[in-house]
Amino acid sequence: MGESEKKSLIPRNVLVLTISRVIWSMSDTNIDNFISEYMRVLGASVPTIGLINALGSFGAMLLYPVGGYIADKSGRVRIVASSTLVYVSSFIIYFWAPSWEWAALAMIYQSMSLFYVPAMNAIMADSIPVGERGRLYGFNFALPNLVRILSPYVGGLFIARFELVPAMRIGFTLSFIVGIIVAIMRLYFLRETITDIQEIDWNPARLFSRAYRNTNESLTWVWNNVRNYTAVSMLLSFLGSMILPFWILYATDALNLTAYDWGIILLWSGVARAVLSLFIGEIVDHYGARNCMLFGLALGVFSMFGFTQAQGFWLALPMYSLITLSSVFIWISSQVYLADSIPREIRGRIMAGLGSGMSLGVSGVGFASGFLIFFPKTLGSLVGGFIYHIDPRLPWVLQSVMLAAGFVYTYLRIHNPETPYE
Repeated sequence: MGESEKKSLIPRNVLVLTISRVIWSMSDTNIDNFISEYMRVLGASVPTIGLINALGSFGAMLLYPVGGYIADKSGRVRIVASSTLVYVSSFIIYFWAPSWEWAALAMIYQSMSLFYVPAMNAIMADSIPVGERGRLYGFNFALPNLVRILSPYVGGLFIARFELVPAMRIGFTLSFIVGIIVAIMRLYFLRETITDIQEIDWNPARLFSRAYRNTNESLTWVWNNVRNYTAVSMLLSFLGSMILPFWILYATDALNLTAYDWGIILLWSGVARAVLSLFIGEIVDHYGARNCMLFGLALGVFSMFGFTQAQGFWLALPMYSLITLSSVFIWISSQVYLADSIPREIRGRIMAGLGSGMSLGVSGVGFASGFLIFFPKTLGSLVGGFIYHIDPRLPWVLQSVMLAAGFVYTYLRIHNPETPYE
């Protein structure tokens, strides 16, 4: 592939993935932030919501090695486009759910359909040149989040106007329509980033067998090259899943906020997230991924503990905004670190294990995924509901304490790669 051809390929894939995320962001944020409350209104208890999240994560963990194997062997674009349609179909189940059991089925099915994410992450990493990854990952993050700014606020207004269940069903309908558009865009406009396309056996039993045999090679590579990063990623996955489903519940139970108040907090934190991420990417390129991860972890320790001490709207607002900012630093810098550390020819399989970055369990700030971190994520979702049931503040207190340990470990054991991979 010639240099000029390569340069034309990179902006195209980055632009397509970013625009598709922008379009998707017009609808998904309206439902993501209120899905736990939707489940509770349909009859699910808080521990049950945690169990449902755990089952969804476990199911996804089983399929991720298959997605990574297909991405590296058979190409990335085809699996991304076709599996997006599978994901979108989950909104039909959500819409018609007469009880929390049907909504639980939709949530588990939706989580399992995300096995295409390693392929999408690999396309993005393949398409960004070394030295510009922070800036372009920041762009890919910022533009959709500029659109997301008003979404939680609009979601709160819809709930206030129509009540929760009818408002959520409107959101599911919009997400279904938007998802179809995104799938078509990805199919027709993304360009393949690997040239060694191989024919694979699509027989389900043999496909699973080969994918899992190949996983042993991936695990060996991870242990030899990025095991310290993996340890921190698994820790943050556990901690983040403990609190991710329960922000809206904590806001209403412990802070005595309404859904409308929480929507305003999400709105203002979204403004900070979107605007500052345009600059955070440049900061990561200048100061390095490791230093920015350390800064994000330190800020997270302070803001997570501060959130537990917040009383009322005006104290919760700045604390949650700082939590969001720390998560953005960690997300963008960890994406750059992974892209720099993994060779192109195995990115799909390695990212099937590690995902494309780390986050702090804040909705809208990346999605930490990968079969190596799904187990701690599943465990966190499972115990999070029970810990929350004991004391609503306890999951955030534990998060602050363990983030401090993660900061020390990162400082001692994680270093930027000497020669980044293209």
